[in-house]
Amino acid sequence: MVKTICILGFGYTATFLAKDLLKFDFSITGTSRNPEKRQHYKEIGYAVVDFMPLEVEEILKLSTHLLILIPPDPILGDPIINNFLLLLKKYRHQFEWVGYASSTGVYGDHDGNWVDEMTVPRNLGIRAKLRLESEAAWLSIAKQFELPLHIFRLAGIYGPYRNVLKDIANGKTQSIYKAGHFFSRIHVEDIAKIIIASIQQPKPGSIYNIADNLPASSYEVDQYATSLLEKYVLTVVPFEEAILSDMSKEFYKHNRRVSNAKIKEEFKLQLNYPSYREGLMQIYHKGDY
Repeated sequence: MVKTICILGFGYTATFLAKDLLKFDFSITGTSRNPEKRQHYKEIGYAVVDFMPLEVEEILKLSTHLLILIPPDPILGDPIINNFLLLLKKYRHQFEWVGYASSTGVYGDHDGNWVDEMTVPRNLGIRAKLRLESEAAWLSIAKQFELPLHIFRLAGIYGPYRNVLKDIANGKTQSIYKAGHFFSRIHVEDIAKIIIASIQQPKPGSIYNIADNLPASSYEVDQYATSLLEKYVLTVVPFEEAILSDMSKEFYKHNRRVSNAKIKEEFKLQLNYPSYREGLMQIYHKGDY
């Protein structure tokens, strides 16, 4: 059987992963609800279909690898489990590797301390609870169906055309400062690198943090970005005075530094972008913002 990966939720991260997987002779399939994007991917050579049962079965039955990039919905729950559980059961024996993308948000608030894959979650928000419940559901299904499941807890994703440089160039004027607040992030190209390393060295049942080496506050990242974009200046706003959405409030409520020691130890790899500095510098020089 030809190596074929089915990426359910073919969006930003999937485009970088798919490009790299072509170097390893993978055929690329997936789903997108956006008809214009489906047409674009078709022109590139990817078999990306609508998120509908018949279409999904057509690509699943040809797949040797499966990656789920669709997050759970607060109302509808996990869309893959709720809509395609029978298909997973039907084709379970042909999957050599299954990946599920979660979030480092599942750790909750740890007062700026380091967390790793063994850390017990605490003080979770609504979205984090939903993610953790979805992880548990996938682990249960993997056990029941004998799926070679790997869970990836992703830090904040940035990369070309999705980064703070673009935000500032598009009109961002403020930088929120909260003393002692840490947040972890990861360049999208390093996500692809780590997932491919897992595909090449599968270890079913594993959970991995995908984060770079340098947790930092959003204020620090803003300051570095404005040092690159010299003509822009951001107004510093103390957290206590900031007007924030509920999602932003949850972001600043949770404070942790995410360890990536496990991925470096198991896969023997170095990140292309060890911190936001290398990542943003590359994006700046290429003009990818």
